[in-house]
Amino acid sequence: PAAHSADESARNVPKRYIFNQADMEHFRHSPARKELLSFVSTMGCGLTSDVANQSTPPGGYHSRNPLEKLTPALASLHGSLSCMSSTWMDPNHDGIPPDLDAKARFGNPEFRTWHARLVERSYGIVRCLMDCHVKYSSFDPEGDDMNVDGLTIEQILKECSEQGYSVASNEGHARWQRKKSSAQSSPNQEDIVAELRAYLHDSFGHPIRIDYGTGHESSFVVFLLSLCKIGCFRWGGANKNKQCKGGDNKNKSNPPPEAIGRASLPLFHAYLGVTRGLQKDYMLEPAGSHGVWGLDDYHCVPFYLGACQMMAREQWQKNQQSKTKAGNGEEEEEQSSDNGTEDGKTDRSPDNPYLPETTLVTDRSAPIDTHEDNVDHWTPSIIHDRPVLEAHRPTYLYLSCIHFIQQIKPNVPFFESSPMLNDISHLGSWSKVSSGLLRLYEGEVLDKMPVVQHFVFGKIFSANWSPSRKTPLEAPKKTFINGPMGEECIAPWAYDDGSGRPGGDGGDGSVRRGPAPNVYPGGMPPTR
Repeated sequence: PAAHSADESARNVPKRYIFNQADMEHFRHSPARKELLSFVSTMGCGLTSDVANQSTPPGGYHSRNPLEKLTPALASLHGSLSCMSSTWMDPNHDGIPPDLDAKARFGNPEFRTWHARLVERSYGIVRCLMDCHVKYSSFDPEGDDMNVDGLTIEQILKECSEQGYSVASNEGHARWQRKKSSAQSSPNQEDIVAELRAYLHDSFGHPIRIDYGTGHESSFVVFLLSLCKIGCFRWGGANKNKQCKGGDNKNKSNPPPEAIGRASLPLFHAYLGVTRGLQKDYMLEPAGSHGVWGLDDYHCVPFYLGACQMMAREQWQKNQQSKTKAGNGEEEEEQSSDNGTEDGKTDRSPDNPYLPETTLVTDRSAPIDTHEDNVDHWTPSIIHDRPVLEAHRPTYLYLSCIHFIQQIKPNVPFFESSPMLNDISHLGSWSKVSSGLLRLYEGEVLDKMPVVQHFVFGKIFSANWSPSRKTPLEAPKKTFINGPMGEECIAPWAYDDGSGRPGGDGGDGSVRRGPAPNVYPGGMPPTR
């Protein structure tokens, strides 16, 4: 029988480790939290490094060629995400449209069916990306432009993307199941697949609560971090001994920050294509949202990555203008490097395993000249320019996030719907925006127990403490929209006789609507 058809409870499936404040304190000082924050920081730093040597505006993402900076494994994942966003909710492609008769303000129940499809097809999605990584393990993109099969880099990425799309589709999923039904995998491979699947399942919302928030977004970041640790952010030829099937979770040869940063943009663009559809069509409830007093109802990391992308553009324009002045024979002023400190000394993010010693970290507190003579210079206030949002949102992630907010809240002034983002738009440089958003992610996501208590830990993303509970708490199997027998829930004080029981004294068990009797002889109960 197929390995993935067996009961996964017998395998090493990731489990919860955070149940109380004692566990939370362990997590705050754990290598797992440190590594997760370092990975998020590196995704941003990778976008702002090596800006001076680029001839076109940086950012690492072109909407017409999203696979350009990916590896075969990540191209397969990108294809699967593209299929999920374009077909899984489209009734014309056997998708799962929302139930239009649902009466809940938040949380369309059809999302549970969508999530069940994710669980069903996640094995194929994960195995496909791992197979793509192993298949081209001998190909070196920095060497010859062709591999042994005569394929170019572009052809390899396109092939892997199409395979990822196919395995997530209805027809391709059925074919893949038949093809793999008799395939045998090593226990170590199946352990990796089971762990990656668990992170992927938690990346798109909770099927019982029908909500989505920064905790689910962080699960997707954990999924990417795990792929990075098993070598999928590198081409096989550049890291021959670090293949996915090898299960080397202590990878000491991390990819350069530029590879992590530039791969993060197309992956998050594809990921947001899925989550935004879920948020709009299934009306997922914002999990743990602070309302207008928070950054966003659902996301945080895309804003940080988008700010880093805009910061890279800002630095590139500054360098280009300096070159122009030098070419005209004008005297250049001495300036500290954008990647150094105010004293001109280089610095490195402390204890970040994904940043090599030679990687310089931008001094995010230093203001950057605005160059008023450059009409293309964008300060953070550019988000209020509607034509710019419409024209450049496919390329710039931050503008895409702002545009989506305005799309789902069309008749509300931006300063009312998103006061924090509106305040951020008045900052003087993107460097201040990016540094502030990273601190916000650390303080409001990773340091908040209501968010991280739902994290699961395995062997790749591991916990180094013993949890306070040996038996995990079970999540409720149903919401409170309906009663235990399927009837509509009514508050106890809303029953006719005030008994708190459907049908008053039992009778036929039906719920009789009407005002509850006044059980206080003097009228309304006394108030303080």
